[in-house]
Amino acid sequence: MTRFSSNIGRCMLLGLALASLLGCSGDADELGSTVQGSDWVQVAPRLLEQRLGLVGRLQSVEQTTLAAPFDGLIAEVRVEEGQYVEKGQVLISLNPAQLQVQQRQAQVELLKARREAQRLEHWRDSPEVARARRAVATARQTLASSEGNLRDTQALFERGIVARMEVQSLAQQVDTQRQDLAAASQELATTLAYGLGEERSIAAMELANAEARHQALEALYARREIFAPLAGHVVRPRLQDGGKPVPLQSGIAVTQGTPLIGVIGQERFQALTRVEETDLHLLHEGMAVQISGDGFSGELSGNISALGIQSETTETQGAGAQYEVKVKIDPPAQPLQQPMRAGMSARLSIILQRNEQAIALPPQALRDDERGGRYLVYRATPQAEVERITVTTLGVVPEGVVVQGLGAGFVEVPRS
Repeated sequence: MTRFSSNIGRCMLLGLALASLLGCSGDADELGSTVQGSDWVQVAPRLLEQRLGLVGRLQSVEQTTLAAPFDGLIAEVRVEEGQYVEKGQVLISLNPAQLQVQQRQAQVELLKARREAQRLEHWRDSPEVARARRAVATARQTLASSEGNLRDTQALFERGIVARMEVQSLAQQVDTQRQDLAAASQELATTLAYGLGEERSIAAMELANAEARHQALEALYARREIFAPLAGHVVRPRLQDGGKPVPLQSGIAVTQGTPLIGVIGQERFQALTRVEETDLHLLHEGMAVQISGDGFSGELSGNISALGIQSETTETQGAGAQYEVKVKIDPPAQPLQQPMRAGMSARLSIILQRNEQAIALPPQALRDDERGGRYLVYRATPQAEVERITVTTLGVVPEGVVVQGLGAGFVEVPRS
């Protein structure tokens, strides 16, 4: 990080001070210095600023990297690096042959899942339930017939017409048929429950999964042509550490997620820089910043938009931590003769303090009184009476000590 000072009014103050020193020294008898070997220096409210200078680089606010939406082959590349493109312009076309295989398989799974869900939705009218109901009805009719035969045979047995063995045989047959009816009824209940319980929920979830997969593949297919999401210039894509760029030419196989191309907007820019930990406390979001550079014309204005939370720590032993600073650059009122481009170096002058009615004095002009306060010897005009003015110091700037409680006039400064 490089720091520099750019304080408005410094040259003006030094020039006025030098002129006052020369003029007042020449008219020492007329001004009547109150201390042997002192000069009267003219002071007046003026603009004073305290700034912090940093060096950074320009970055486009709108920049994006476009990746391959699915596995496939590059069918056509319609742009080249550095070319300006409009929003919505086709950049690259991909061959969706592999994706279409997955789409057909997903369509098959969707149809199966939909058919199963519809079958369970109308389960009470399904062939399985109908068979179970017929089985119950048949078992009930058979049992009723056998029970009638048993009653008739029992009456004949009591009259001595049939043998006991025939009655016993019919009784066993009725017991067996009652068990068959109970089993058929249980089977009907189980069959009905199949379409109303977990199986129906499972079918609904499988249908939802099949629909989601089918829709996802349809969405990928719609992205077989990669469009520019914004107007700007085509650049190489950002790669992760160790990544290798994919050559953009027809027939090259790419996998899903592979960075293919980047687009950088040219309408809005920001500046990125770093600040030492010792200066971080001086900054806050919203501070005004003036931006200039060798690669673009004019001086731009902006403000701090973000301060880093985590330090950009270096491994150098003893090196202080640095924090990232983002500066939002306001659009220029008029087009720049030399436009901004991403990556250009920029000088940032951050205005820490600004006072349009400040008075700065040479430190020698301040004196200590018996109560620990600060005062100076003052006269409003060269002909006015000398006064002792008590002031409050506000801080130190390159121009001198900023004081409060003093107006325009002349102050006595002892010679060194």
